[in-house]
Amino acid sequence: MSPFPRFLSRRTVCQLALALSAAATVTAQTFTAKDRQPTPEELAKLPAVVPEKAAELIKEVKFPPEFDVTIFATPPAVNYPVFVSASTGGTVYVSSDGNGSLDRKPHMGRVLRVRDTNGDGKADEVKAFVPDVDSPRGLVWDHDRLYLLHPPDISVYIDKDGDGVVDEEKTLVKGIAFTFKDRPADHSSNGLELGIDGWLYAAIGDFGFMEATGTDGRKLQLRGGGVVRFRPDGSGLELFANGTRNILEAAVSPLLDVFARDNTNDGGGWDVRFHHFSGATEHGYPRLFKNFPGEFVEPLADYGGGSGCGAAWIDEPGIPARWNNAPFTCDWGRDWIYHHGLTAKGATFAATQEEFMRLPRVTDLDVDGDSAIYAASWKGATFTWVGPEAGFLVRATPKGFRPEPMPDFDKLGDAALLKQLESPSHRRRLEAQRTLVRRGTTPAGAGSLRPLIVSASDPAKPLATRVAAVFALAQRPRSGTETALVRLAGDPGIAPWAIRALADDGRPLGAEPVRAIVPALRSSDPRTRKEAAVALARGGDARSAAAIVPLLADVDPVVAHTAVQSLIRLKAVDVCLKAVDDTDASQAGRAGALRVLQALHEPGVVDGLLARLDRETDAERRAGLLTALCRLHFVDGPWKGDSWGTRPDTRGPYYQPEVWSGTPKIAAALKAALDKA
Repeated sequence: MSPFPRFLSRRTVCQLALALSAAATVTAQTFTAKDRQPTPEELAKLPAVVPEKAAELIKEVKFPPEFDVTIFATPPAVNYPVFVSASTGGTVYVSSDGNGSLDRKPHMGRVLRVRDTNGDGKADEVKAFVPDVDSPRGLVWDHDRLYLLHPPDISVYIDKDGDGVVDEEKTLVKGIAFTFKDRPADHSSNGLELGIDGWLYAAIGDFGFMEATGTDGRKLQLRGGGVVRFRPDGSGLELFANGTRNILEAAVSPLLDVFARDNTNDGGGWDVRFHHFSGATEHGYPRLFKNFPGEFVEPLADYGGGSGCGAAWIDEPGIPARWNNAPFTCDWGRDWIYHHGLTAKGATFAATQEEFMRLPRVTDLDVDGDSAIYAASWKGATFTWVGPEAGFLVRATPKGFRPEPMPDFDKLGDAALLKQLESPSHRRRLEAQRTLVRRGTTPAGAGSLRPLIVSASDPAKPLATRVAAVFALAQRPRSGTETALVRLAGDPGIAPWAIRALADDGRPLGAEPVRAIVPALRSSDPRTRKEAAVALARGGDARSAAAIVPLLADVDPVVAHTAVQSLIRLKAVDVCLKAVDDTDASQAGRAGALRVLQALHEPGVVDGLLARLDRETDAERRAGLLTALCRLHFVDGPWKGDSWGTRPDTRGPYYQPEVWSGTPKIAAALKAALDKA
């Protein structure tokens, strides 16, 4: 007997059945829970794009006329997007954190894999690639694995069969941020970027970290903000730059210049700053920027109020020339993605800023190997969870551009991969180089060594191609590549990068590399001089410290700053005391030597300065000695994990001044000098 009442006609029954079927479909695609993220099973039933939402959201996006823009994904499938990372082929990985920045609830974070499988510019598949991870932040896709910074750690998630489900997880760096027990993920460790040099660059917020530990046991502490880098296997953890506030991501250029848009400190004198990190640099926050000009690298620009967020370097063939080969930064407070034009200025750049794309509460952007740009919006989100209907993704593509077919890089021979290093696409160059590097770890991959040397040496090839080849060599065993890199260090066209590559593994430099690098300190090119100073310090060659001393008076302020930092790293006490004694030394050179000495809290430094103070009669020279001794009087005490607030103590130069063994002797000398004054 029919289950329907007799008074319903057959037509009515059919219509009711269709309506019930449609309702069931809608129910399967609607997520109604407000207090949690969708489960992976629920996520699989949700549409990646809800058309009605997309139609409304696109009205809030402004973009250049040279681009076509689509809403790539909508909530609830994709919500609270913090960072995005596109694979070369256009699969997008999204760190989605329902905690916003201030909540500390467990199980609110995940990493999504978002794909457009039919090529219509809109996602149609969303998977929970990492279904449960607290505080997902910066992420980088490389071949078959996702590197993810998720305070307090950095992990790698490996998808061996490409099905969008993680097969293996490893922790690479432990303790690179605080846990929920201490504070939320706001102002914590943030973005990740992979450079053509094979280093992963992590942007660290001003909460810093107490003790990060890599897979090789190397430990690092950072009291404040900066850039830290490490190898993809978790080794080599090191500080690349410090003295920033709350940078969210560092954009790494094909030529290894690093840029970030810094956050404001809400009225305490530090506005949105655009930084250039060239390695071994101090940027001043919060201890130096108010009262110690000249001791830190000035920003390329100060843009006033705002909230700096994600960044990306875009160098892709479809991007119109006026926008291409440049860093882009996001400002969450201003709702804009900005394009920064750069003009070389010695060892650094002059920068411009131009509005590129307006996106409400924009957090991050990335680009794939087909010139498609992906950007994330936090529209509707707050600093805590307000439900799943928050945020969306957009995709921008150059009008009329037809990219070359994407090759299967794993199936290309070495010769074809070397040819891909000449691609106008940075993403494709990087993909080809990473494939060559992986092959180079096996005996079968050794055959590409000679062609790489040829490619790096060829002045007719684009500079980005030569740099990619240099660092493909640098990631091979040193025994097979050192001679080639030494030879390249003598070629002015590629010297800065060859010199950097020689010392990039941080091991002591041999005699042959040192002989190649020292003459570069006298190069007419400021970038070459800067890289030579950094390399000698990284390689720990204290014997070459005397050759670095002339750079303390370099006309280029970044080179002079780098020389100071390099001599501090080398603990070059004797050569700097000698420079202080040199009556023919320039004022800038002597001041630089004293800046080195005032950073070295060692008894020998104190005794050396006091002896010179006793016999010095020139008032100006005495003032320099007294200033250095004043700086040595205190030392920054051991950090216990506390932090400055939005308006920190900017008096400097120490955040936590404490006495040390040299303090009594210095205090007595300073009092005596005052008594005689």
